Amino acid sequence: MPIERPESNLLSEWLIYIDSINAKSIELGLDRVRRVKESCNLNPNFPVIIVAGTNGKGSSCKLLESILFEAGYKVGCYTSPHIYSFNERICINKTSLEEDLIVSSIKFIDENRNNIPLTYFEITTLAAMNLMIKSNVDIAILEVGLGGRYDAVNVFEPQISLLTSVGIDHQDYLGDTLEEIGYQKAGIFRSNKDAIVNLDNPPSSVLGYAEEIKANTSIKGIDFRVERKKDSFDYFGSGTHIANLPYPYLLGAHQIDNATGVLRCIELLPQHFNIKKKSIENGLVSCELPGRIEIIAQHPMVLADVSHNPEASLKLFNFLSEFKNNGKVYAVFSILSDKNIEGVIAPFLNLVDEWFIATINSSRARPAGEIQQSIKNEKPDAVIHIKDNLKEAYQNAFEKSLLNDNIVLFGSFYTVSECLTKINTNG
Repeated sequence: MPIERPESNLLSEWLIYIDSINAKSIELGLDRVRRVKESCNLNPNFPVIIVAGTNGKGSSCKLLESILFEAGYKVGCYTSPHIYSFNERICINKTSLEEDLIVSSIKFIDENRNNIPLTYFEITTLAAMNLMIKSNVDIAILEVGLGGRYDAVNVFEPQISLLTSVGIDHQDYLGDTLEEIGYQKAGIFRSNKDAIVNLDNPPSSVLGYAEEIKANTSIKGIDFRVERKKDSFDYFGSGTHIANLPYPYLLGAHQIDNATGVLRCIELLPQHFNIKKKSIENGLVSCELPGRIEIIAQHPMVLADVSHNPEASLKLFNFLSEFKNNGKVYAVFSILSDKNIEGVIAPFLNLVDEWFIATINSSRARPAGEIQQSIKNEKPDAVIHIKDNLKEAYQNAFEKSLLNDNIVLFGSFYTVSECLTKINTNG
């Protein structure tokens, strides 16, 4: 039920308001968003890069942002969801925008939508672009929220489109197979524009659609690649060789994969962008993104990751297996009801000594009792503690941990957000 339009400038109230008017049952497609985009005159005169993918899109956006910022450009970056506060979603030059600016932009979109129904994400996407236009950015990086073809960011025309991965997730919206999901994600490609396929084995639907629309397709392993070395890596593109690049500050071997597609983006930027090797190096090592294989503490090791599908979960497992302390492993875990819980927990069943679980504070949450049953179905002797909330689950795991133990927080953005908020408020 919609609530009254707020009279205040409090971002929290405006977010509640746009969520209350959230268009739940709307026709598929972007016509509504395009109409509001045009009524608001949101026509950027700067290059736009759109990034889609089951995993890796947030990291890729932030790596791009960091490199372009280090090169001296004014960079707008829009990502989602957030960990601590909504402001994280809209950044100019790696800095979150202030509440009053965001509220002013949301008001502008709301006043000019002429009663056209829009979702929460559609309103905030248009508000983000409005802020980038007003800030006169040199370039904008937009992360797809879900899929690609019908996602709100796709109303803008990208100079470059980057596809980071295709995995099984959001089947209710995107389809049940990699071919179906890949087709939806390839919807961000444009005719005669650069389309980067940063996948080792892309679905034929991705390449087929790119060929159908005559996109300028770059394929990992054919048009660009990297060679990993012990402490650095080399990038090879179209006549380009950048040697001895440092590993990204973001943790995990897969971040080199993300950097591969990002460097292809940098290579394909319009000619007036001049990106020196030093800017690339500085961008790689200064990029930060909370909740992506993030080490919060060492003794005990506290490791947070928003992984919520099997592909991402396996990457987290591989990192933890290699770098964990020698003691026990405690998992603080919860997950949404529409996720593949069996696939997410599978790598951890023989690694985790005890599970601390709770129900996420969301209408989409999977109840803790169901989570417990899913774990027990796969591992009957699993030790599981059900808590009232995730903050309590983390607190209990922390109190039980010795200095040489490990606590891994995963399963959802919500899981990581609730736990990290607890850690940052009172340890």
